[in-house]
Amino acid sequence: MSNTVNEISGFLAESPMCFLATVSGSQPHVRAFQYQFEQDGKLWFCTGKSKDVFKQLQANPAIEICSVNKDMAWIRITANVSFEDNRAIKERILAEQPLIKGIYESADNPEFTTFSIAHGAYTITDFSGNPPREGSF
Repeated sequence: MSNTVNEISGFLAESPMCFLATVSGSQPHVRAFQYQFEQDGKLWFCTGKSKDVFKQLQANPAIEICSVNKDMAWIRITANVSFEDNRAIKERILAEQPLIKGIYESADNPEFTTFSIAHGAYTITDFSGNPPREGSF
């Protein structure tokens, strides 16, 4: 795992409830979304196949994510997602997230799917007056 992906994952893990923006036609949609973890150099998330977010990402995989930590610093990530019906990732999510296990129950649930971000751009900003840190991963 690169230092950059490690830093981004650490930031998201501090405040795993982030805001994920998708586009449907010309209309942006923002919703609270839970970051899961980094594995294999990718940032992992999950959703249900019947949800609007799944349909929007199937039509247009471009997203932005924003998360704010307890120190009032924030990260914005711009990327494209890749859907991967990864059983090992699903099993890990279910083992670590009782709420998600309560919803989907099993990695075999056909509604339950995972997606990841492997490459993108990021900006980390705070109120210090210092310039934002920007880069790609």
